[in-house]
Amino acid sequence: TENGTFLSQNGTTNNGFQLYYSSGSQVWAFGRHSTDATGAVWRAAYGSKATTGRWTHLVGVYDATAKELRLYVNGKLTATRDWTYTPWNATGPVQIGRKLSSGAYGEYADAAVSNVRLYPTALPPADAAAQGDNPKVAQLD
Repeated sequence: TENGTFLSQNGTTNNGFQLYYSSGSQVWAFGRHSTDATGAVWRAAYGSKATTGRWTHLVGVYDATAKELRLYVNGKLTATRDWTYTPWNATGPVQIGRKLSSGAYGEYADAAVSNVRLYPTALPPADAAAQGDNPKVAQLD
């Protein structure tokens, strides 16, 4: 009945990104804030319906060139959303299984989280859709 965050990174005020379960729509989601300031716009790509009790492979991609958020669920692109704001760098700690908002932790994931990976660039579609444990990264610039 509540959102559950699997991966996020703290900014000073807002999360730089958040990969999560959206309880309102009961779907997987990947989103970011427009800035690290109070009143920032939140945009998210809302993907496929979540299934309880089943391992799910989630990949969230922000492509700065395309100005787009992408969400892959079990190797399939399930959602895209434009994100046309000036990118900002969240420099705080990465959070696994929760998010930090307004100085308080919350949206704890009621799930097991495994095999977390972060890349400093957008994964190409073929790599983001890879279902194996070790996707081949074709390009890191």
